[in-house]
Amino acid sequence: MSISVVINTLNEEANIADCIRSVQWMADEVVVCDMHSDDRTLEIAQSLGAHVIYYERTGFVEPARYFAISQAQHEWVLVIDADERMTERLATKLRELARDKSVEVVSFWSLYWYFGDWVRYGEFFSNTWTRFFRKEIYLETYNSNEENVHHNFDALRAYPNNLRLGPEHHILHLAYPTIEKYVCKTLGMYARVEGEQYYKQGRRFSFVRMVGEPLKSFVKTLFLMQGYRDGMRGFILSVLYAGYRFNTWANVWLLEELDKQKNSSKREAI
Repeated sequence: MSISVVINTLNEEANIADCIRSVQWMADEVVVCDMHSDDRTLEIAQSLGAHVIYYERTGFVEPARYFAISQAQHEWVLVIDADERMTERLATKLRELARDKSVEVVSFWSLYWYFGDWVRYGEFFSNTWTRFFRKEIYLETYNSNEENVHHNFDALRAYPNNLRLGPEHHILHLAYPTIEKYVCKTLGMYARVEGEQYYKQGRRFSFVRMVGEPLKSFVKTLFLMQGYRDGMRGFILSVLYAGYRFNTWANVWLLEELDKQKNSSKREAI
């Protein structure tokens, strides 16, 4: 039983050392797949004994995942991001499970740090992190849809032999220390990228979805999943996540409008 830990990076000098140190004692190999960072990410990773590989820079991490995992040398792979930290309890459990021949895929929980504290309710503390698996199972089930933003590991998540651990087994995700970062990254970049992907897939703008999805998300997150128990932080997160769903469809609308203008200009030129 041997474990490769895979970390994708881009300008993560502030995070990479603590991330690697949190997994070193459980890993037989640490692979850092870097998208040509401009800072000291690689220097730090190499000083800690990581095997560094490169992938072309993209706007988001998903396209680089498959390549990074395919370079891992061992039977088991753990995927962790630079802003995540392994906990001792989860690491001990994963090493134990890796010795069990009946286990192939494992999902665990992610405890997020939002705006100065941990968030334990709403949709923001869940066991959908399917990040520990036998490499051969990942390669067999992988499909190109997983290159879409937030769709990595969809096939593994649906895999029949997916062992889901309880909430006591979680990683720490130092996701968003400030509201500004959340707005810029999620409501800005992620919403734009997901809107572009929807458009390429042939999904077209729907006013009902642009309004309905955010409302449904807000009610589900704040009330049905008890986000209110995180107080004002939970309320703000519920509003911001609803805004992300709104912006995704707003970007689809914008792409359609730009295409209409382009086609109109072509007809006028003729």
